[in-house]
Amino acid sequence: MPLFSTLSRRQLVHVSAVTAREELPAGTILTREGASGGIAYVIATGRAEVVRSGRRIALLGPGDVVGELSLIDGRPRSATVRAATELEVLEIDTRDLTRLLHATPALRRKLLEVLAGRIRQVDALVTAGV
Repeated sequence: MPLFSTLSRRQLVHVSAVTAREELPAGTILTREGASGGIAYVIATGRAEVVRSGRRIALLGPGDVVGELSLIDGRPRSATVRAATELEVLEIDTRDLTRLLHATPALRRKLLEVLAGRIRQVDALVTAGV
């Protein structure tokens, strides 16, 4: 997965120690817009759609992260994310994500890259008038 691609074997052991692997059927809601969040998900296999205000704004796949913003800033979920297909995900809670980011600078950097990419995507949509 791209999020973990720069991690050493030792760092990957830390990740596996604090994540739980789950298989979710199509249609499962991972996050609900406006709800509080306590878990983030990394998609291992499958696709998930991101819906805001009833409108699909993105389709996510392997390596994409879902729900991390609420874990980082404690604010309500900004969108609903639903499994478009069967999903295999890695789940991580707030406390473990915080510990993992402190202990693994390479993961912290990669997560920042993911967030910067999202900002650029939103900027491109705004510029295009979407």
